[in-house]
Amino acid sequence: MSAVDDWDGEQEVDFRRYWEALLARWWLPLVGLVAGAIVGYLISLGGGQVYQAQTTVYLGQPYSASGNIQLQSLQTNPSTVRQIVTSQSSLAAAAKAAKLKSSALRGQISVAAVSGNLAKLGQTPLVTITVHGAKRDKIRVAANALAHQVIQKVGGYAERKIAIFHAQISRDEKQEAAIQRQIDQAQATAQAASTPTDKLVAVSLVSLAQQRLAIVAQDRLSASQLLTQAQLIEEPRVVTPAGSQKVTARSRRNSVVVAAVIGLILGIVAALAWDSVAARVASRRIAA
Repeated sequence: MSAVDDWDGEQEVDFRRYWEALLARWWLPLVGLVAGAIVGYLISLGGGQVYQAQTTVYLGQPYSASGNIQLQSLQTNPSTVRQIVTSQSSLAAAAKAAKLKSSALRGQISVAAVSGNLAKLGQTPLVTITVHGAKRDKIRVAANALAHQVIQKVGGYAERKIAIFHAQISRDEKQEAAIQRQIDQAQATAQAASTPTDKLVAVSLVSLAQQRLAIVAQDRLSASQLLTQAQLIEEPRVVTPAGSQKVTARSRRNSVVVAAVIGLILGIVAALAWDSVAARVASRRIAA
């Protein structure tokens, strides 16, 4: 007999032995299948839904007082948002707003810059703040609270500029009103003047007041433009408020099927190894 025939014969004997072992211990794969399905079902009951809430924040691009030179500050530092939202004070504030424990947020927050900005030009990127958790509404509130913390901590420069420009515009408007009253009074004086000299003086006062009025109006216009820049470009703000959505959910059917297959495989292995293990146990008892 050739070596090939011997090998084929040995394979046939092994397969037959394995098949007989499975038939003899058929209940082991069945027990494994049922036990695995039960375990999978129990695991699926313990698994909850996971939600994420994501908000996008614009940090603002700070400029100099003249409005034409970009400045470097907390707003332009890419690490600022991460440091703020992971700080203990921010976590505590967000947890309080969402009626959660700080531990429920710790490790569940991620920060990422939205691609598209050009770092070499000093452009401030959009930044997303993402919170994961099992409480849909609460993590949404927490994400929005964290965004508020970021804006509050990096927006001081823009807030101060906006307040200054508002005060300047208000002051200019009051000056314009006062100068306009002077112009009206001088024009009335010029019309009522009884001598050419008095009329010339009144006309001169009108001309000077109009020049002052033009200067103040130009100053107000410049402040208004800088105010618009501060409000729309320099001031940080929330671009998109957080909204919760489901990101993972453990499928009960998948859990049961996977666990049942694993249990079936373990049952087959146990059935195949039953005889050899039983023989070893018996030999040890005899030896003892």
